[in-house]
Amino acid sequence: MIAIALLLLMLGGLTSELRAEDRDLPAAEQSQLAEQFAPVLVFHPDERYFPTNPLFPTQPAMMRDDAGLSFSILGTPDSRTAFYRELSIEEKAKIATVFYRAYPARRSGQPVVVLEYWFYYVRNEYRVRSNVLPVWLSGSHPNDMEHIHLVLREEDGGYFVDEAYASAHEGKIPANRYKYQSARQAGPTRFLVELGSHALAPDIDEDGVFTPGTDGKSGSKMLWGIRDRGYTWPRYRKSYMTVRATGNAIVLAHGKDATGFSYRLVPVYSVTESFAELNLTDSQRKVVFENQTSWFTRVFGRDNGRSEKLVLPPRLKSGGESFGIGGASSPERRFMVGTVLSVDEPGLFVGGRYAYLTPHIYLPDLLFQVDGIVTRHDKYLSPQFLLSYPFDGFTRIMAGKSLVTDSLKFSRRQWDTVGTIEVRLGDMRISATTRSTGALRSTAKEFRLFYAF
Repeated sequence: MIAIALLLLMLGGLTSELRAEDRDLPAAEQSQLAEQFAPVLVFHPDERYFPTNPLFPTQPAMMRDDAGLSFSILGTPDSRTAFYRELSIEEKAKIATVFYRAYPARRSGQPVVVLEYWFYYVRNEYRVRSNVLPVWLSGSHPNDMEHIHLVLREEDGGYFVDEAYASAHEGKIPANRYKYQSARQAGPTRFLVELGSHALAPDIDEDGVFTPGTDGKSGSKMLWGIRDRGYTWPRYRKSYMTVRATGNAIVLAHGKDATGFSYRLVPVYSVTESFAELNLTDSQRKVVFENQTSWFTRVFGRDNGRSEKLVLPPRLKSGGESFGIGGASSPERRFMVGTVLSVDEPGLFVGGRYAYLTPHIYLPDLLFQVDGIVTRHDKYLSPQFLLSYPFDGFTRIMAGKSLVTDSLKFSRRQWDTVGTIEVRLGDMRISATTRSTGALRSTAKEFRLFYAF
């Protein structure tokens, strides 16, 4: 009985420890940290959207702080966008809002504090260029959400920034990140904001332009930086952005700065409380915040606004080296289902993919994939060991070896040499493969259309 009691006590202590890490810091401590490290945001001079509350006032009469909101006056994505765009820069600054939260976490086994700043923009207006397929694609959508995560370490009774992670296109692109070495950053960091899309990048030397290495890196082949012009080559060029020079930028900071524009700092949970007070149904929330977009166009990358993420932004997972935001492997760690369109016999396939993205820019990434393929007459199992390299933000080439067998006992098998080019369109992928032939599969050309989730 004593042993059981001790075991329960140990398990209870472990549970309490885990739950403690799930909690945020006390409100007063969060507020103090948020103000101490509040970022300085440097915008393009042509920017029309600035961070605000998802429930920003939608009529001139509602601009008072004590005014309430109701479903009847929230409007639609189009009417809310039109109203916001008509505001002057001074009026937009008056309702500029940045949300924050801070919570304990563990990185590589060591205790740290994650300080998150969450930015809501009424709209994303941005186009990107797929360079291998030389076409421009629209990435515009309502409800643009971006984040800055500061990893804080405690030293000598105070907090300092150890790493800064600045989001770029909500995880589809590796975060722009900067790790402080010997310097102690105990105050605000300047961040450059991409024109129209609001991707963020540190500006450590405060010269108004993103410089690889000096201002950060990504840990993968694709370094995004700031790309006002929408080009998606993996290598970064300074010409992709407009320099935010003195007098040629719009600057927002917490409290008054030289430009006179400032933003409010608000706890992120106030968003949850505000939505709760409105008591909107799911359908009402979608009417206010989402465009009517079919599921088919959404899987091909069209964003309808995803209003469910406005209520409370997801929290980072604790325990890893980068909390899931620093690495770029996650977009290539997927389950897949789709069609195989080969010359002799089409079929269906399900599979899984695991990628390890090497940090060196010239070394290809490693990719392991297993497919189960069913055609009208045959069934195949195909593990693949591939080297992968991105051409741009949408396209990558892969080459390696593929084992093909029609039996779980591997009694009949062949090794193919394969080369693939794959294009990502939202959650859908299109690939074209050439492979060597053998006794089991004689097709040398293969096309795939599949959903990656």
